[in-house]
Amino acid sequence: MTDRTTDFLDFPDAGRLRAAGEVPGPGPAVVEAALLAVRAAAATEQSGPVAAPRRLRTRRLLVSAVAIAAVAAGVSVYPVSSLRGSPPVATASAADFLRQVAATEAKGPAEDAPYWKVHTSTTVWGEPAFPETGRSETPKVHDRSTWAGPDSFFLQDGDGEIFKTAVKQYRWPQSPHGFPGLTWEEVKQLPADPAALKVVLARYAPGGPRSEPAHDPGADRLHSMENLLRYAPLAPPQRAAVYEVLAEMPGLRLVGPVKDSTGRAGTAVEVDTRRSRVRLVIDPETGGLLETAFHYIGGEHDGKIAKRVTTLSAGPEQSVPPYREWPADPSSVVPVPHLW
Repeated sequence: MTDRTTDFLDFPDAGRLRAAGEVPGPGPAVVEAALLAVRAAAATEQSGPVAAPRRLRTRRLLVSAVAIAAVAAGVSVYPVSSLRGSPPVATASAADFLRQVAATEAKGPAEDAPYWKVHTSTTVWGEPAFPETGRSETPKVHDRSTWAGPDSFFLQDGDGEIFKTAVKQYRWPQSPHGFPGLTWEEVKQLPADPAALKVVLARYAPGGPRSEPAHDPGADRLHSMENLLRYAPLAPPQRAAVYEVLAEMPGLRLVGPVKDSTGRAGTAVEVDTRRSRVRLVIDPETGGLLETAFHYIGGEHDGKIAKRVTTLSAGPEQSVPPYREWPADPSSVVPVPHLW
């Protein structure tokens, strides 16, 4: 890497790129492709509206341009570890990214409200835990909104009616082991210290109450954290603590900048569990969990997506729109969701 190139590496973690050392120069075709990508990005930036955030967009564009050049030169910016056999510790890049997200979350505004509303779109091709059931090329798509409160739970499928369900106290994080989970008040009292929170979350993984050897420890731990980040009424310091715990997850790796299924920009991290490869797409600016995707590992569907949960919105709500009580006619009852 030449001194001229390193002059531009003024962004965070550029030291890793510099530390890659000398590498053979790329061929002319590769250099030309990288230059074309940089020029196209620059042209897009020039044609965009001139506004206050433009400086930030330009900086991101330059970082992306450097990344393109680095890839062209054969430099690996994000270390990736093998996930077969015993899982290694999380790569430094993945852990660093999640800790940066935690720092962002910790500074977020404190918002208290009587309800926590979540709007998701779930797309299912199959179930990686049961590959024998097959995979459909035509997925099922389910749009759902939920409102959880201290002593009530409401749901709406699509744009249909909102129902107040028979659930008096919704519980988080819907443990697969039958553990009763945490009430609204217990969630509010979760520790903001990562070490203390890790002890609480251990109850939802094998080794805790009602654990079973057949369960996938990696998937269970990840589910507990993913469920809390999306569905639980956490305060910013608590959400920060969840990301700090997630940063310590063995085998986690950084994928890098991606877009979710709705086109929103985010950063992805992923890990291989016993049953599936799980990818989380996170908005680094807000700390919001945009999307979770599950892919098959092994077998005829290896690498194909099995299920995707996209968070369209999530946050505190002061009230629930007009609703109906849970219908008395059993034939018209919508099943209460198990958000696993």
